[in-house]
Amino acid sequence: MRSQEIARRYAAALFQLAAEENQVSPIEGELSRVVQAVSEETDVKRFLAHPLVPREQKSRLLEQLFPEASPRMKNFLELLIRNQRETYLDLILDEFTKMRTEAEGRVRVSVTTAYALTEDQVTRLSERLEKTLHRPVQLDERIDDAVLGGLRIEADGHVLDGTIRARLAGLRRQLENRR
Repeated sequence: MRSQEIARRYAAALFQLAAEENQVSPIEGELSRVVQAVSEETDVKRFLAHPLVPREQKSRLLEQLFPEASPRMKNFLELLIRNQRETYLDLILDEFTKMRTEAEGRVRVSVTTAYALTEDQVTRLSERLEKTLHRPVQLDERIDDAVLGGLRIEADGHVLDGTIRARLAGLRRQLENRR
């Protein structure tokens, strides 16, 4: 079982180095690309997670997959492999992003829709949320066909569910209570 605390420690160390070098955004982008590439390839993910695969083979694989990686990222990936934490990449990215958001005074907002929002919709939504929350926002957009339509917004532990699915569930409860 993976520990959020372990991921937080690695993310904090990487974030501190990135902040000292004024490279937070580039390192977050690079880490994001690594996580995305690894998570999209199930064979690579399984290979990295397998405890019997020697560390040297894992290192070679990552070197081949990410030859353009910065020295900082290569060292970080090597550290994860050496400490058998290569399966923590996604959790480390999540923690790194949280740290950056907090350091920049932004609030992270998760928006779930049935379809991808246009750039104009994202801009308008961001502006309205910034006015409401009185802070800059970072939108994390998720697409879920099950919502049918509308938006589900989560920010600072609060949920605003304006999805069609939620409205239908509310109507169902009202109808059941009238029986």
